[in-house]
Amino acid sequence: MSDTRGDNYKVWAADNLVYGPVDLNTLIQWVQDQRVLSDTWLHTENENTWRQAKDIPELFEFFHQGSSTAFFKKKSEPGTAYTLDEVRQFKIFSALSNSQLDQFMRFCEYFERAPGELLIKKGDPGDAIYFLLSGELRARLVIGLQDTTVGNIVAGEFFGEMAMFTHSARSADVVVETPARLLKLSAESFLLMIRELSSLAGPILYAIAQVMARRIADSNKNLHREVASGFVWR
Repeated sequence: MSDTRGDNYKVWAADNLVYGPVDLNTLIQWVQDQRVLSDTWLHTENENTWRQAKDIPELFEFFHQGSSTAFFKKKSEPGTAYTLDEVRQFKIFSALSNSQLDQFMRFCEYFERAPGELLIKKGDPGDAIYFLLSGELRARLVIGLQDTTVGNIVAGEFFGEMAMFTHSARSADVVVETPARLLKLSAESFLLMIRELSSLAGPILYAIAQVMARRIADSNKNLHREVASGFVWR
């Protein structure tokens, strides 16, 4: 098998979109973040062919055990416990029973981040929704040397759904301001939940759509006010 260390790659994601090209270091980071799994299809630029990630030797050591499909286990490191009450702080889950929440959590990954860490990088694939259990995050745009805050995210809020559903890249960085605990629902896991538990996925999808609609409506109102305030009668 050929040496692919100097190659560039394209990724065929679960949303049937192709991302890239990216270099090997970026691809390794995506593997570690479980954005690329061992059965994900990759296009190697030098060979001009599609291969599964597990067939690329440089990636093999970075795969998590049991990550051959999108249905991977939640991390079980010390201190990563959370309660159903914490999950219920998200209004979209208010109508779910405890058993339904338990089922939903099977499809999520729990993780923690320290202040100063970059959680999302502008331009990354929009391949997951994030739910902030505790802490505070900041969305920013960095243009030249200017760091501009475009919004703050607090516990009980979720984000990333727009990029995932529109198959677009992340529009801003998200950095950690205070110690944060989060849940991540990847696009692969969401599709798997729709296939396996449509009765659970349906209400969640509808609730997320309602939140997205309200956000778009609020943005439209703000835009209307800005346009109206700049209009001068002559």
